[in-house]
Amino acid sequence: MPSKKPIFKKPREVIKKYEESTWLGNDKPFFEDKHVAVFKDKYPVTPGHLLFIPKVNDIKTISKAYSLAYYCGQEWMKSGSIDGYNIGQNLGEAAGQTIMWPHIHFIPRKNGDVDPDKHNGIRLSFPKGDHTNYY
Repeated sequence: MPSKKPIFKKPREVIKKYEESTWLGNDKPFFEDKHVAVFKDKYPVTPGHLLFIPKVNDIKTISKAYSLAYYCGQEWMKSGSIDGYNIGQNLGEAAGQTIMWPHIHFIPRKNGDVDPDKHNGIRLSFPKGDHTNYY
């Protein structure tokens, strides 16, 4: 009898359940519980860039992933290992999503990690935006 080898999806393929997720095909989570798995981002924008992956695609489980990311960020700020963080999600190809399963990007920030003469908030994630009214 042939074994049932898991099928992991490639970028831009629809993922119907966590067990098909691209991350599981590439790596093992360094933390997980019954609701969320946490992976190191394969292409980090800063050292420590993490992905919080809900194991079910529903609002309750996605909320648990956001809650865990927020909690970790607050604890790491209290400990002094980071100075701040960005949390975000790309939803749909137009927004830059390439892995078609919900996931939350956690991007640690340190004072001085960008040009000190510029603001460096989430508005700059849209390069064609009119930032002059804000910055």
